[in-house]
Amino acid sequence: MLISAFTYAQIGKSKYVIRDSRVDKLVEKQIEYNKPIYKGRKTVQSGFRIIVISTSNRDDATKAKGTLMRTFPDQKSYMLFQSPNFKVQFGNFRTYNEAEEMKSVMESIFPRGLLIVPAKVEVIVGREE
Repeated sequence: MLISAFTYAQIGKSKYVIRDSRVDKLVEKQIEYNKPIYKGRKTVQSGFRIIVISTSNRDDATKAKGTLMRTFPDQKSYMLFQSPNFKVQFGNFRTYNEAEEMKSVMESIFPRGLLIVPAKVEVIVGREE
């Protein structure tokens, strides 16, 4: 009974926070100061990858990953095992449109089975493409 009365007593009260405007300027200055430090580092954010193959045969998945590494050496490829299948994912794309463009390029090598999926992707800080 005492707890509910205490909670009820807090409903009508509000608090105001008065903040000095100089604090915002200091925060902005700190962000600008730290930009060169974080430039070039990798972070993880939401993006997209292309699933190239999903098979229960590990050799087929390894061959597909090897083909990707030879054909697109500047992009990363990942081989994942989700029982009972091996899945080969390709790329770290920030937007769906970037993944769609790469998918159209890859269709000549892998004519069927390409699928764009949302994923956590590696992004280099400070790189604008």
